[in-house]
Amino acid sequence: MPKIDASSLKAMLAAERSNALAAVEASKLSSERSDAMDYYLGDMTKDMPVVDGRSRAVSTDVADTIEGLMPQLMDIFAGSDEVVRFEPVGPEDEEAAQQETDYVNHVFMQQNPGFMTLYSFVKDALLSKVGVVKVWWEEKDIEERETYYDQTEEQFAALVQQVMASDGAMEIVEHSVKPIGEDA
Repeated sequence: MPKIDASSLKAMLAAERSNALAAVEASKLSSERSDAMDYYLGDMTKDMPVVDGRSRAVSTDVADTIEGLMPQLMDIFAGSDEVVRFEPVGPEDEEAAQQETDYVNHVFMQQNPGFMTLYSFVKDALLSKVGVVKVWWEEKDIEERETYYDQTEEQFAALVQQVMASDGAMEIVEHSVKPIGEDA
């Protein structure tokens, strides 16, 4: 078995110590989060067991405080037309910054549930000591099928021309010709 030099041994021990302390802190944080949720829900049985013949009334100070803070915090984060604002670096960037600001705000607040995302994020941060929002970009191809009946030769030719100009975005899947004089 090869010998380990002193600096490698110190580095390994420091890493192990750091991992152990992180686990202790994570366990402590998990316990604190659990307690905070119990207090929010008005469950005090862990700290104040119920005694027969005594009042079972519980103060909901944690829930009252969090719910009382939410309107003011939501007003700060979502109370204006611009949840996000891009600042221009120079005068030539002003138009682009405004366009980016408008677009991002539209996507966040109109195309997505921006207000509820912020609300959940802030409430989780108050209650659990951390608020996390997962963001991703998703592109999907949406296929649509259109059927045309009783088209003239000119109309069909115009459709073929439109399909050829679409650079592969459209295609003709099926085409049939009804003989002249036949009824459907």
